[in-house]
Amino acid sequence: MKKIYMIVAGMLLAMTVSAQLAWDTEMSKSDFENAQTVISKTDNVSFSNPVLGVGGGLSVGKISVFSTYDDECVIALSQTGIAETLSFSWQGGSNGTFSVYQSADHNNWSLVVSKEGNTISTDTQEEVALATTTRYLKFAASAHTAVVFRKIKVTELKKLSAGTDEWPFGSGMVDDADGTKTVNITWTNIVAEVSSTDPHFSASLSTIGQKNLIEQTTQLTIRYSHSEAGQHSGEIVLAGEGKEVRIAVSGETKKYDQTLTWIQNLVECTAGDHVLLNAFSSSALEVVYESSDESVAYVENGEVVIVCAGEVTLTATQPGNYKFNAAEPISKTLTIRKADPMIGVTVGDLTYGQALSEALIEEQLGKVEGTFSWVDQDPSSILDAGDYALKVLFTPNDLCLYNTRELPVALHINKAAQFITWENQETELTVGQSIPSSAVLSSGLEITYAYTECLLSIENGMITPENEGEVTVVAYHPGNNNYLPTTVIMTVFQIAAGEPTNVESIQQSAVSSQKVIIDGVPYIVTERTKYDMKGMKNEK
Repeated sequence: MKKIYMIVAGMLLAMTVSAQLAWDTEMSKSDFENAQTVISKTDNVSFSNPVLGVGGGLSVGKISVFSTYDDECVIALSQTGIAETLSFSWQGGSNGTFSVYQSADHNNWSLVVSKEGNTISTDTQEEVALATTTRYLKFAASAHTAVVFRKIKVTELKKLSAGTDEWPFGSGMVDDADGTKTVNITWTNIVAEVSSTDPHFSASLSTIGQKNLIEQTTQLTIRYSHSEAGQHSGEIVLAGEGKEVRIAVSGETKKYDQTLTWIQNLVECTAGDHVLLNAFSSSALEVVYESSDESVAYVENGEVVIVCAGEVTLTATQPGNYKFNAAEPISKTLTIRKADPMIGVTVGDLTYGQALSEALIEEQLGKVEGTFSWVDQDPSSILDAGDYALKVLFTPNDLCLYNTRELPVALHINKAAQFITWENQETELTVGQSIPSSAVLSSGLEITYAYTECLLSIENGMITPENEGEVTVVAYHPGNNNYLPTTVIMTVFQIAAGEPTNVESIQQSAVSSQKVIIDGVPYIVTERTKYDMKGMKNEK
């Protein structure tokens, strides 16, 4: 009957392709009752609870051995993977032995462990190594009492190791080619993920290993990127299926040094100068300039922008970048003097009678803004007509950058025009009757008259008819140093015979009288009395 059972079990095994007893998992009751796991057992093998109330939980069951019978139970492991260890607990079999066998093909059995029975009421723990080819386990016993097996667990072999646990890379320069090191990774029956804890280090493979292979070696290339300067350290981590290997990696990436060169005699300049700075770096990176006092001068686009006269220290720096260290700075002191403004000045002509303050003074070049004032001259002064060599003072609006400046100027003062007005003049006269002339000269100077003396005379502005007849009188002024000549004004007088009764007294008082125009009519005013031109007393 045993042979028939074994044949049936073999047929079931042949029909089974999938795994039986899972790796790394303690057997459960469902495993014990699965014909694909327990592929054969003899009559006295059962899967009831342990006898004698010993232990608890699930068990392979008990193998009861009576008389001279030998009993056994065959368990099929997973048909993929690699066996590593077997662990179990047992008790019983006080009169006899139990043994565990392993096999790769269910035929050629080899002994794994063999124990004499005992009467201990607690479990005895066992752990033994299995061959990597083992696919079947057989538990066998020979005794007169029951043997109980439980907590059966088979672990799958998994190994992962590295030829070194530390790989220092030394040092390199920024932008150098990647540094590389190769490490041998030995693995068995495992697939592991490869990662890095520092971005400067990377591995040539993202995964390593393969299932169901033993003691394989793979070369893993580790790269150190010199893309960024600094001290770098991290780990290349290989982890999978409960195994982990860490390879410490470290390295240093250095920046290149650079130097500044500033060949420039930067000592003194004048406001308004264009000062281009010419420092340069051996790295060809842009030089940065700093000013100790930007209220005096600052640097823009490599040129000194002068704000005010004074002293300032300019410092050339190159702060470096990812590839170069900062350069040693260079400083130069610059003294800035005020500039004499470049100006051209013209002064417009004046006309006699205008004050100097009315002169139009203009700056011709238009480069510097400011104001002009007269030097050694009262602005309210009125100069005679003519040409003058004077001085003006130019005061710049920006006294922080420019000096004041005295400039010689030529000033021409034109003669003024003057005009004679001769209106409302009494032209019908009587011999002996003196009347004032109504002619008025705008300049206030004395008018010159031309006439035929035998008919009248004009003195001190009084016209005195002397002979009867018609006479033309010309009034003008020939001009002088400050005034132009006037145009000639002519008036025709008619002189009649006769003499007013009081003309003599009027003429006698003419010297002490004055001529006035009232409502366009000329009068002679003596000390107390006003007479018209005919010598008639006027009460108005």
